[in-house]
Amino acid sequence: MIATMLPVLLGALVGVTVFSRDIEQRTHVLGLTQSVSRMRWFWSRVLVVFVPVTAAAMLLGFVLEWTRIPGEGRNYAMVVGRSMSPYHSNLTYPLFQSSGLALGAYTFMALVLGAALALLVRSSIGAMALTMAGVVTVLALFQFVARPHYAPLSVDASPVNGSVTYAAMEGGSFPGVNWDIDEGYVDIRGNFVDVRYDECTWSGSGDQNPYDQLPEETGAEYSLRIDELEAKQDRELELCLEGQGVDHREIRYHSADQFRRFQVTEAALTLVLSGLFLIPALWGLRRLKP
Repeated sequence: MIATMLPVLLGALVGVTVFSRDIEQRTHVLGLTQSVSRMRWFWSRVLVVFVPVTAAAMLLGFVLEWTRIPGEGRNYAMVVGRSMSPYHSNLTYPLFQSSGLALGAYTFMALVLGAALALLVRSSIGAMALTMAGVVTVLALFQFVARPHYAPLSVDASPVNGSVTYAAMEGGSFPGVNWDIDEGYVDIRGNFVDVRYDECTWSGSGDQNPYDQLPEETGAEYSLRIDELEAKQDRELELCLEGQGVDHREIRYHSADQFRRFQVTEAALTLVLSGLFLIPALWGLRRLKP
């Protein structure tokens, strides 16, 4: 969780201050009036500061990946890669953002964005605030807009039956190792159906609880009656769903084994975005007066 916020903090505290401090204190004047060119002044800071910080963040990401891989004597609750917690997917927040390639790429992007805003805004506080807001926005866009489309969705289809019906009414299954994008009942054309459960009624829905054991029933008789009641209720609910156009149930997801592919894809897109952020940074550099 903390690692996912590193790009935000580093972009504001390092990416901004490595330029804004000199600009606000006017110490950049000495460098720009000497034999050092503007481009050399800019790129030397990128190479000396940004590259090592990015490498350290990437190394941290790979260490975090390693600590999440289950092994003898390790906690199985938080893992990444081929094995996962039953409640988290390694393709989504916070595991994806805090892993090797992605964490390094996010960090470099945040540093470049911070530098660009420092050269444009020329106010440390203002540039820091804008950098933090910008990085958070970019991370959110990757998570909710871009990443779900890195690969075609896999689909698990299952017929409408009692077990699936009750699982849906109770909120669905755990996402497990995969990243569930969408799930629900669909019609024969694959379109999701907005099921109206209030229109479905089934046996035993009167005032008396049908699951209460009757005084005259033996244990075996009670078990047999409940089995028959549940089977009848399942069938009635299935008919109700089919009457609303339901054909089957689908879970659309990205498989956890695409983790490395998604990491490479997002890292590449983030580096392209970093290159775009360099354009306003260099424009601000040209406007910087010695």
